[in-house]
This record gives sequence, C-alpha cells and structure tokens, in this order.
Amino acid sequence: IAQVPVIAKPNAGMPHLNKDGSTSYDMSKEDFVKGVLTLIDKGATILGGCCGTDPEYIAALVQEVSNHPFIKRRSERVRYLSSERKTLTFDLNSPFIIVGERINPTGKKALQDELRNQKFDMVVDFAQQQEEQGAGLLDINMGMSGINEDETMIRAIEEVTQCTSLPVSIDTSHVSVMEHALREYPGRALMNSISYEKVKFESMLPLAAKYGAMFILLPLSDEGLPKDLEEKKEIIRKILERALSLGMHKEDIIVDGLVTTVGANKFAALETLETIRFCKEELGLATIVGLSNISFGLPDRVKINASFLTMAIQAGLTMAIANPSQELLVSSAFAADLLLAKEASDIRYIEYANAVLEANAQMPKNQSQVQISLKKDTKTDEVKNENIETLLRTTILKGRRDNAIDITKQVLESGLSPQEILNQILMPAINEVGALFEKGIYFLPQLIASAETMKLAIEYLEPMLLTDQSADNMPTIVIATVEGDIHDIGKNLVALMLKNYGFHVIDLGKDVTKEVIVKSAIDEQADIIAMSALMTTTMQKMKEVIEYAKQKQVTAKVMIGGAVITQDYADEIGADGYSKDAAEAVKVAKKLLNMEA
Repeated sequence: IAQVPVIAKPNAGMPHLNKDGSTSYDMSKEDFVKGVLTLIDKGATILGGCCGTDPEYIAALVQEVSNHPFIKRRSERVRYLSSERKTLTFDLNSPFIIVGERINPTGKKALQDELRNQKFDMVVDFAQQQEEQGAGLLDINMGMSGINEDETMIRAIEEVTQCTSLPVSIDTSHVSVMEHALREYPGRALMNSISYEKVKFESMLPLAAKYGAMFILLPLSDEGLPKDLEEKKEIIRKILERALSLGMHKEDIIVDGLVTTVGANKFAALETLETIRFCKEELGLATIVGLSNISFGLPDRVKINASFLTMAIQAGLTMAIANPSQELLVSSAFAADLLLAKEASDIRYIEYANAVLEANAQMPKNQSQVQISLKKDTKTDEVKNENIETLLRTTILKGRRDNAIDITKQVLESGLSPQEILNQILMPAINEVGALFEKGIYFLPQLIASAETMKLAIEYLEPMLLTDQSADNMPTIVIATVEGDIHDIGKNLVALMLKNYGFHVIDLGKDVTKEVIVKSAIDEQADIIAMSALMTTTMQKMKEVIEYAKQKQVTAKVMIGGAVITQDYADEIGADGYSKDAAEAVKVAKKLLNMEA
C-alpha cells in the first residue's frame, strides 16, 4: 500500500537486565540480520538498528543486504481507507462497498436527544450493528442544532473507533470540524464531501492534500445542481484538475453520482448511471451515491432503491451510502456482484443468504424486521426482545458506558439483588470479554470500553454490596508504576480490571518510590503489591521494592508486568507472579491468593 519508503529500525530482540545492572538483548547479530531480511521481503527499503545494536550489527547488516533484492515500491496507486485496526483496499472492479448511513441525527429524535446530553450509546449501537450487517465503512454526521458540532464529532469518532474496526467517512460542511476530525482520526478517513462551491472548494481541497485524506467529489457549484450531464462532467473535471495540481491522485477521489429523485425527473436514474460510467471508463475514478435520494417522494421506496442499486453496480458503482439493515438492498447488491463475477462475491452472497435464513428462523413472531449479522464469532448478536438481564450483559460486552448505570438500575428493579447482578451478569460478561481478547477477536480499545462500562455498574452497586460484604473482607492490592517511570496506561487498565473483579485496589499512580509503595502495603495490609515498568532503565526498581519489602517484613505477594518484563525476570528478582496483560493479571492475582480462577 505504501507509496513512500518504509523505514525499519528494529531492536536486537528483547531486553534483559543483568545482575550488574546493565542491559543486554537476546538476539545475536546473525539473528538480527535474518530478522531484518524478512522485513526487506515485506517491503522495507531504509534499514537500521535501534536498542541493542552497535556498529558490528550494522556492518553485518550492510554486508548481507548488499546482494539482497529489495521489493520495488509499487508504481500503481492503491485506493485505501484505514482505521487503527483495519485497512480497506479497493479498485474499480472490487466488490461493492456499503457505507453505513445511520450515524446521522437527521430525522432521529432519540439520537438528537442523546447527543444534546453528550451521550453516545446510539452512536455505538449504530456503528456495531452496521459492521455486523456488512458495512465496509461508516459515515459519521453530527450536523444538528443545539450542540457543539466540533466537540461532538470528535467524541463520536472516538467512540466509533473504539467499538468497531471499520474506517470512517467524516460528513461535515464545516471546515474547522473537518480539519479537527482529520487531525484526530487514527487512520486515513474519507472526507464527505468537496464541491465546486467557491468557499468549500478553496478551503476543503487543501485539507485533503494536507492530511492525505481520500475525498468525495460532489459535482455541485455555486449555481447549484448542474443543469445537465455535460455540466456535471465539466465540474468533475475541474475539481479533478485542481486536486492533481495539489499533488493528489485520481485514486484519492470518489465521485458522487449526485442522485436525484425519479419522482421529479424521470431521467434522473439514467443520468446518474451515465455519470458512473463516465467516471469509471473515461476518468478512472471511483464512484459513490446517496442511494435513498432516487426514490424520494415515491411509495415502497426500498424496492426502487434495490433495483437502482443493481443497475448502478453493473454500471461500475464502487460504493453507496445506505442502510445495511435493509435485507432486500444488501441481498440485491451482493447478488449483483455475484452475477458480475467479482472476486469472492460468491462466498459473500452465500454467507449473507445463510445469515438471512438463520435470522428469519430465530425471529420472534412480533418482530417485523429481521436482524442480520454476518459476524458469528463474538456471540454478542442482539434481538429486539432481549430481556433486561441480557441487555446488561450486552452493555458490558459492547462497552456502552453511557447506559451502564440506567440499565443496572432496571435490573435491580426487576428483582435481582446486587450480589446476584455481580455474580450472574457482570462477572460472566467481563470473563467473556477477557476470553474474546485472548482469542484476538477483541482488541485493546474494546477491552478498555468493556472494563470502564463494568466499572460504572459496580460503582453504582458498591454501596449496596458493602452492606452485605465489608471492604475489609475484599483482597487488597497496592498497585504502582515504579520510580522513574511515567508510563501508566497499562497499569491503569490492570487496576481497572482488578477492581471489576472485586479486589480492593489502592492505585498509587506513576513514578512511585519503593518507600511509598511498601508503606502503603503496610498501612493497607495489602495482600498483593502489583508493579509496572515499561523501560529497562526502570525495571530494576522492581527488585529494589521487593528487597525493601522483605526488610520491612511485608508478607504481601508481589506481581509484576510491563512491556519489558518477562517471566524469567520475575523469577530472577523473586516476584511471586508475572502477567503479560490486564486480562491475565486477574488470573495471576487469584492464583496468588488461592482464589477460585
């Protein structure tokens, strides 16, 4: 994908702290060179060495690579969008892509009310549902009155990025909002959109060039809609020419076919189809449409939309902004790809058809719309009639923080005791999240979201739980990042997970001295001291804490973790336990205290 040189500058393996306090790395120069050669084969073209390497390592590398072939950077451009976890690549003949349209407050009073109250549960729901239903990209529009669109857009992007892996389309007409969103988004976003209207054209197009974004070319001018197809083509050419002059490429552009309703112009569909053909065949540009416009003002709109979509795909349409929950629409699109013999379209059609059959078989009699999900691995599919207990489980699994307390209240009102809620719903749910994380189905953002959601529920229940169970009876853990180390993201997540599992956690923060850690362990009568370090220069502080704790006759168990920490190092310094991540930290703590795993 990369159109620029890729730099590879790896460490010489993992660091180890020696008994004399020095740091060594576990990879010989021969193994280091072998490792770098694999990076060359993946496309790296500028090479070096970081921690653990020295002139001998670099000399060995230079000697070996002098005769090793480098992969030539691809000369052809690649169309791609990306999130922090996923890259969506496509060309003019790729299978059709659905851009989920539902994260848009227009016509959605409930969503508007949530956004005015800075709540984002519906945003998260819409994002996750559309991903499950087959969307390849999510459009985010926060245009409404009564809110700060800039702040709300950034928050919505953060929520969507955390709960799904899909890239996003940033849908705003405000330049300041667009720039802030492009700067904050952790990937390559799609700008929706840039027209030939003077104000937008002169301000938005440089943003696309500056941030390397892909953008939707909207063939509108200050005069409004083009009066005919030729004027539309001329506007497309003008925006394309200007984009190319700014150093962009045609692969960075997706043209909006500018759909209007056939209810007002019977030739509207034909003109859009001709626009799609023109863009693909003459200009080599990808295309997109706002699908629902075609049927505005007409009855039984979904059938018109589905019919038009199949025609547009045949004409070369790349993607459409649409609602992936409409089964007829998606089935028609996937069937069109199948008939056009697009790559992997047969598998996609069969999987979707099977998902429809399964959903229909499971659909309650009182439910009017089938809920399709193409994702079977997370086991978090929802149905309309789920009871309140199931809803709380789903809230934890999907990290819906805004709703956590309200739903917990409802479960209490349904008759379950606080302890039953904890044992029967919250703990199994967070266990399931941990299992999904270990399997690589969930990633760190989802783990954090679920842990924070559970924390809110537990904080609400805690006063009621403590009437039956004193905090003195809960295992106490003192946790800190050691002296000299200011990294605390991993430590914070471990603390959060331990709290969620019922431990009484005393978080001392970061850059904490051995004296403070040990004194806190004594004062709090801690069962466990937990320490984190991210650097080899600070990991030796863990040994100092252990030795100081022994001097003070502290009987607490010690568990350690962090990016540079290993089980071998834990054994070497006399730690009782080691965990590689937050999910494992809970298991280690339980094992150290002989608690049920």
